[in-house]
Amino acid sequence: MKKKGETQKKKRAQKAFQDEVERIKKAPEYIGLSQEQKGITQVTANVRKELKKACPGVKFSVRKRHTSSVNISWTDGPKEDEIKAIIGKYKDGHFNSMEDIYEYCESPFNKVYGGVNYLFTKREYSDALTEKAIQEFNVKFGDRFENVNIERYKSGELWRVGFRDFWHGHGVEDEINRMRAQLTA
Repeated sequence: MKKKGETQKKKRAQKAFQDEVERIKKAPEYIGLSQEQKGITQVTANVRKELKKACPGVKFSVRKRHTSSVNISWTDGPKEDEIKAIIGKYKDGHFNSMEDIYEYCESPFNKVYGGVNYLFTKREYSDALTEKAIQEFNVKFGDRFENVNIERYKSGELWRVGFRDFWHGHGVEDEINRMRAQLTA
């Protein structure tokens, strides 16, 4: 009796999964994405399309790395968390470090639009955005530190300046980096 209940439960779950696959294939928010099942090539193409639509004017580099990971990089523009929210659905599992294995978790979205094991994001920063963060830093802490500017930042001099004042990092440079990561351009 128990086995029959488990079988029925499994069949219902499979039907719900397949129903969601069919719904996602026609979902208006995914119109224009490839459903061709071309592996990592499909994922990189779909990620490019989604990012272009979500962040017009920002140039993204979307490159496959090996057979199961994609690197995404850009300069300034949206924050990393915003990009991860857009592309996170392409991950088809996660790494379980306790057991040292990758655990796959097929979703209806991955079945239709593809998935990869790893998505790496890297936001680069222009001098203009760095300068903006330095200006914000000087407004907030200018009375405590002298001569905080882009030249000293780029030379690495600010790494140890104010080390004791910023317990969470490595002085002024780390605080500027933290402030810069919160800016959008």
